[in-house]
Amino acid sequence: MSDPSARIISHMNDDHQLSLNDYVVVYGAVDPKILVEDSVRITKVDTESIVIEYDIINPATTKTLALYWTDAETEGEEVPVKSFSDIKGKLIAMAKYCANKQGFAMKKLTEVVAPDLGGLVMYPTWIVLLINAYNPSILRNLFANDALFKRIVSYLPPLAFSAYQFTELNALKICIGLAAIHLSEVLFIARPFLARRRAPTDVRLKWYVMNFIEGFTALLRLKKLG
Repeated sequence: MSDPSARIISHMNDDHQLSLNDYVVVYGAVDPKILVEDSVRITKVDTESIVIEYDIINPATTKTLALYWTDAETEGEEVPVKSFSDIKGKLIAMAKYCANKQGFAMKKLTEVVAPDLGGLVMYPTWIVLLINAYNPSILRNLFANDALFKRIVSYLPPLAFSAYQFTELNALKICIGLAAIHLSEVLFIARPFLARRRAPTDVRLKWYVMNFIEGFTALLRLKKLG
């Protein structure tokens, strides 16, 4: 494909649907609620302008947005288009501007990263805490006559016993404290972070669950993606 116009159209239509939608919403002043997102397509591009076609649902119709490069505001990141080689930089600047104008990041977050070792530890920790909060004797009786468990325990330092006894006696308080801290992290850190990056609902829920169970280790993985 030697035609630069055709290459740009193919690349943008195939790989940058979100940016195209943002162009229509911001430059075309279209309410995103009535925009048919996967309908947005570039139909023409040259060194003077870009033409985007899109569908809306109320009323159901196909519309066209014709935008001269000189009219496409990018707020502090001006990229003049004098040749086809300038168009990529202009489109990126436009995408950043349109996303920021709506309070979003330019790229959508769709990835869910599994817990690392630090995060995995919190899953059995919650199980132990919840069981002890319900009835401390359950685990005590379960392992009382287990020879392998007794052998493993014999190698542990006295501090480990003191720490476990503390958690056993205060399991309910610890559960409540962890739940309060982790829920605050979900509401005030993970939730706005994922909302800005327009994460799909299923992706958000998975991160919320991991954050609630693991705490800050899930947030560290999330920040690396953003």
